[in-house]
Amino acid sequence: MVTQTLKCERHGETTRLTCVDCGRAICPKCMTRTEVGLKCEECARPVATPDVVPRGRGSRLPLVAGVVGLALVALVALLILRPLNPSEAPVEALPPVGTWTEAPGLTAIRGTATAVVLDDGRALTAGGGVGAIALQATETFDATSGSWQPRAPLAEARRGHQAVVLADGRVLVAGGLANGVPLASVELYDPGADIWSPVAPMSIPRLGHSLTRLADGRVLAAGGSALEAEGAAAGGQTIRTEASAEIFDPAAGTWTAGGTMGTARFEHTATLLGDGRVLVVGGLGPTGDGAEGPLTSTELYDPAADAFVRSSDLAAARTNHAAALLNDNAVVVSGGAGGEGGDVSLASVEVFDSRAAAWTTVASMGTTRTGHTATALDDGRVLVAGGETVRRGERRSLASGEVFDFGLGATGEWRSAGDMACPRSEQAAVALGDGSVLVIAGDAAFPGQAPAPRSCVDRYQP
Repeated sequence: MVTQTLKCERHGETTRLTCVDCGRAICPKCMTRTEVGLKCEECARPVATPDVVPRGRGSRLPLVAGVVGLALVALVALLILRPLNPSEAPVEALPPVGTWTEAPGLTAIRGTATAVVLDDGRALTAGGGVGAIALQATETFDATSGSWQPRAPLAEARRGHQAVVLADGRVLVAGGLANGVPLASVELYDPGADIWSPVAPMSIPRLGHSLTRLADGRVLAAGGSALEAEGAAAGGQTIRTEASAEIFDPAAGTWTAGGTMGTARFEHTATLLGDGRVLVVGGLGPTGDGAEGPLTSTELYDPAADAFVRSSDLAAARTNHAAALLNDNAVVVSGGAGGEGGDVSLASVEVFDSRAAAWTTVASMGTTRTGHTATALDDGRVLVAGGETVRRGERRSLASGEVFDFGLGATGEWRSAGDMACPRSEQAAVALGDGSVLVIAGDAAFPGQAPAPRSCVDRYQP
């Protein structure tokens, strides 16, 4: 595998920084901070105005320009030599925390696979796809031997699905996409018997939905996108964003209708809190005037009442972001896609305190990213990995990782976690029993290239 890195065109140093205007690779030595982000020296240079020399006596402008020039040189030297405030320092200013190692790649799985950790400590990866072709393959990873083993295939090929481990150790897989059509089908995996068994389907097909195991063992499926009934009947593929939710009972093997969200949403996150409620955040949905875009709205699902209740709004609308539970009461939400059409990747980060039902904006990531993963580490920190930057419609997958420590400073601190061997977005990530994090498959996208499905695997040791 080749690590995706850039080199500063002026100093030749390895870097992950680029100019926000021209995209040129820059490094801390030659970058210039502006109100809109980091720029190269050329793009940051103010537009020159022609000198005006008065008639008659010789102008004093050359003398003034010389004095101003010397003052600017002194100011630049002062800025370079003075110690940086920690809150202003780029991620690269500090050495990376933790290490990445390249793990054996998957043998039969590509693209946006889904992964969970089984009760015996193995990681199970299922499905995925190559372009529009969905896969049935499943494999398990043994953390001790560091090897993958093929397992029984899914009953139905799918990608973009969701999976959870049930209280009895079985794995529930629901929804996803096959042949360009969202799926309602659901299946259960028995690790002991190595068998996938179809069970009752959801009431509607769902893609981009959330799947959350509740404290009582039932499973909540919420939102996503489904086919319009009339579009499906006519053979079309009209898609609608869903506000509906339904609940799976593992004992009965059936689904029942749940409460309805206040806002239809797709590519949101749903996080189980310590008190049993589920925090639903952002996503893509109706923003008014018939348009759809990234959402600021959040909701709390209360199983006792089987109802969604509107909670406080995010500071920044976002979809395809990542969320991780910091502790029983706090959820950190990072990055995602924002802007009017969700075509700009974000670096901003917010933390939700369930006791106050309030959001706090904290330190931003060093890199904008969407389609990344966020995994809680054993020591309370959070690892984000991969994803992609989106700028002016161009997508560029990332190999980089960052670690968030909420205990440092008033708004926490992000540190570089170094680079994976494989840049990718829309991957899977799971925390293993030894505290390491396994990042699995995904897609790679770069300007001017079609997305390429990945089978690579990287393992992070904090």
